[in-house]
Amino acid sequence: MARNGTYYLGRVIKTGALETEHIKSALRSSESFTTYGSSWTFLDVEELSDGSATYFFGRLVKYDPDAEVTVVDPEARREVRQREPNMTIASSPFVYIPDHQGLAFLHVAGQISYETFMSRWSSVVNASHFQILSNCSVEAVSDIESFTKKVKALDNIYFISSTVSPPNPMFGPLWENLKNYLVSRKTDRMKIEEDGAPAQPINTELAQHMERMLVDEEASSPLSETLPIGDAAILMAVDGYGKGVIRGKRGDKIVTIKTSETTMNFTFPRDPDPFGLYKKAAGVFEEIKSQRHMRHS
Repeated sequence: MARNGTYYLGRVIKTGALETEHIKSALRSSESFTTYGSSWTFLDVEELSDGSATYFFGRLVKYDPDAEVTVVDPEARREVRQREPNMTIASSPFVYIPDHQGLAFLHVAGQISYETFMSRWSSVVNASHFQILSNCSVEAVSDIESFTKKVKALDNIYFISSTVSPPNPMFGPLWENLKNYLVSRKTDRMKIEEDGAPAQPINTELAQHMERMLVDEEASSPLSETLPIGDAAILMAVDGYGKGVIRGKRGDKIVTIKTSETTMNFTFPRDPDPFGLYKKAAGVFEEIKSQRHMRHS
């Protein structure tokens, strides 16, 4: 019986002159990236199609370029150390879906956490595309219901911080104006930080705005209003186009909530069939698109 694992969802963010074709090229012919004594690269990458859309399946591999292993020397009746360069430490299968700029990838406990995967996947892409003044990053797609529940539990909000980038190819109607502003300013990344005055909470209806992202599609007409920039940026980060932090109080306790802590995930075999993983991930991204009323630019 196949063992299941937890797969997380992320968005691929492109800044500078980076294009989707550069990411595809990096997947087809990847370089290695080394940090803290471990190297990372992509292996077994396949470019596939479901008949209407292309997708990439592969594995992010962590390996030790200077590994040593202990082996038995039967004649000497002792253990000896010998070099085993480029020994695999762990690998995480993933699927990249350009139509959603989406990634689904396996969390490998103790070796490749979902935060580590997002960082190392983008680092391998950046080491491979050779585009000057260009950068790839991966941001988590938050489970909006879990995130909204945490925000609603706060009595007051005293601090809001977001770092966001213009989306491609889709956007959410509640933060459309912020997206248009970033595009018009030719801004690749914007950081927004709001800190309430001492003992004074920020005047925000963030929880209510987030609840409205979950309304039925038939009731989607109110989603076109302009939101305060700080609230819009958090919603943008929740959809995977940045990262956000909220700090508030619940009773006498100070609570910090991060968009990355409620990353959407699903269960699937740890050794997946490429098409099966793609269909599962594409279905989840389509559900996010529909549920959050996202539209193509």
